[in-house]
Amino acid sequence: MAALPYVEELRLALARDRGGSAAGELERAFAAARGLVAAAGATGPGDRPDLERMRALAVAIPEFGEFLARASDETARLVHGATSGLWSALGLRSPAPGWTAAEHEAAQMLFACACAPSQTGDPARLGEGLRALAAGRFAELLCAELQAGEAPWMHALAGRYASVRHRCAPRTTWRSRGLSDLLRVDERTRGAVRARLERWLAGGGALPLLGAELEAALVHARTPARFA
Repeated sequence: MAALPYVEELRLALARDRGGSAAGELERAFAAARGLVAAAGATGPGDRPDLERMRALAVAIPEFGEFLARASDETARLVHGATSGLWSALGLRSPAPGWTAAEHEAAQMLFACACAPSQTGDPARLGEGLRALAAGRFAELLCAELQAGEAPWMHALAGRYASVRHRCAPRTTWRSRGLSDLLRVDERTRGAVRARLERWLAGGGALPLLGAELEAALVHARTPARFA
């Protein structure tokens, strides 16, 4: 069987990664998994990913299934580390989110599809797909935190907070209300903030860019259409 050498290579790489005996073993396992998928013919026409064949291969060859699980586990760990850093930077007391079981399973299929011959030259596409898995849900959670009070806005906007609040927050006769009030009363603005946060998270969620992203979302949503 043409796939047997790749199965053995995959088994050895996973064993070394499991034991922590060498660095980079998961990447070596990825290379072996790519060879396995090609040799096993687990793709569709034009070497395009076929999810049903990938699922069947993961069941038929436990080493391939373990690779998908371990790759997803490692990515989930990194994702939770990133959200924990973000939640801490914003001073949030709620638990930082991680992937759900459904998102974890979807990640396994993304890794499986990345093993198809037609996909191996585009690692950036895999990264984009993995970041997008929970970006919408995480953005919704962040919106709920921003809607709950001003402290997260202060952390996110830092030195630009006073200016953004003065320009964008709703006002009464006596005072300017907060940006959290704005999200509670203006669904259009909340939608703009959520959409901007989702794109920011899917693009990597670089913390130094968060303040500018939030300001852009607010200003655009609060600018009359004729001036936008």
